[in-house]
Amino acid sequence: MNNFELIIGIENHVELKTNTKMFSAAPVSFGMKPNTQVNEVDMAYPGSLPTVNKKGVELALLACNALDMKIDNLLRFDRKNYFYPDLTKGFQITQQFHPIGMDGKLEITLPDNSKKVIEIERLHIEEDTAKQVHKDDLTYIDYNRAGVGLIEIVTKPVMRSADEACAYVEKLREVLLFLNVSDVKMNEGSLRTDLNISIRPLGSKSFSNKVEIKNLNSISNIRKAIEFELNRQREIILSNKIVEQETRRFDDQTNSTVLMRSKSDALDYRYFREPNILPIQLDEKWIEKVIQNSPELADQKRLRYVNDLGLSLDDTNIILTSLEMTEFFEKTIKLTNNYVKVSKMLISEVQSKLNLENITINQTKLTPESLATVINMIDNGIISSKQTKVIMPIIFESDNETVEQIIDRLGLKLISDPNQIKEMLKPIFEQNKELLTQYDSRPERVIKTIMGQLMKISNGNVNPDLANNIIIDTIKELI
Repeated sequence: MNNFELIIGIENHVELKTNTKMFSAAPVSFGMKPNTQVNEVDMAYPGSLPTVNKKGVELALLACNALDMKIDNLLRFDRKNYFYPDLTKGFQITQQFHPIGMDGKLEITLPDNSKKVIEIERLHIEEDTAKQVHKDDLTYIDYNRAGVGLIEIVTKPVMRSADEACAYVEKLREVLLFLNVSDVKMNEGSLRTDLNISIRPLGSKSFSNKVEIKNLNSISNIRKAIEFELNRQREIILSNKIVEQETRRFDDQTNSTVLMRSKSDALDYRYFREPNILPIQLDEKWIEKVIQNSPELADQKRLRYVNDLGLSLDDTNIILTSLEMTEFFEKTIKLTNNYVKVSKMLISEVQSKLNLENITINQTKLTPESLATVINMIDNGIISSKQTKVIMPIIFESDNETVEQIIDRLGLKLISDPNQIKEMLKPIFEQNKELLTQYDSRPERVIKTIMGQLMKISNGNVNPDLANNIIIDTIKELI
């Protein structure tokens, strides 16, 4: 880095998972026809007044608790005043002076498995703005998003590398996902990241002018933006120039940052207390109840899966990448005791299907009950693991047939009657008398050969464990 230190602070805007907007009763739904999810408050009709969404406050409290923040139980809101088409009121309701959460932290794991605690300055509640769509020479505005509840989470400038910044956003995303605070879909804008980046000479304690990079929508773009901005600022300083304080955006076509506005263009938002929402005293017992009902976090699940259920850490992390997959796993392990087998089947056969068709597990016909039935049948010797390659694709698409009906229809039930297996083995042993003489010197080869012939004549439908024991016992009797 040519003796420069990278300084990074991050602001995340997180769309809250509520049915209605933060300060109005208008519904929240992604992908609906433009300007259909609005009401008189969103459109700033004269005389309309905001009301605070209780669920939105609960979700903010859950996030504050998970991030170990000091909670302000006196809820107060402010106005951020500016004129722009994305807000009909001419101001945004936010919490500039009294955020609901202060002084938090989040531990991250870096690629070398080292840990670092990221200090979080504040968490506040606010409302989202409308979406602008630019087409040809026109700008279209969709107010469906205007007023949707947000929390903004602001770190201190404590990150020193792209690895740390990416690890922080990934960890924050995981925490909020498992809290059900947000669906945190970066591609849909429910988790947006702004970076504040500056560099300074190694050993220096002072901060240089920071550059803000707005609305990054993927982890890879966060990394690319940091790497580009580091090189850009370094070249400016090495040319004996000053890095200007400005706001930029990331262009994913050129993998570069582009100027949006300079410090001289910065707006004076003239914050003041929101007069239409009086301060709300949050009851301590209510706050405690909200926190007590907090869902189990991914880190807690990770410990339980590894220590109590016997899963590997790698398998655990794969399951925990998706909330839907995690919930499916949790439901399935209530129906079978083979927890490891559940994880293996989800990661291999199920996940390969999902990846191939680019769908989620909830978009298939597979249920926890059907997967548990398959696993229990394997454990009970009714079917073999190999037969799942035939069974699972049918279960994925089946509306009416049960697992048992599919197995019966395909004739896949394993032969587990010892007498029937012995009868099938009689001609095989008769034809391989010479082979049996090699048992003392090459027992594995003899057993494998006999088993192979048995599987051939049974079309693979013999219980392999039971057959193996019968083969060994029969050989010992014959020799």
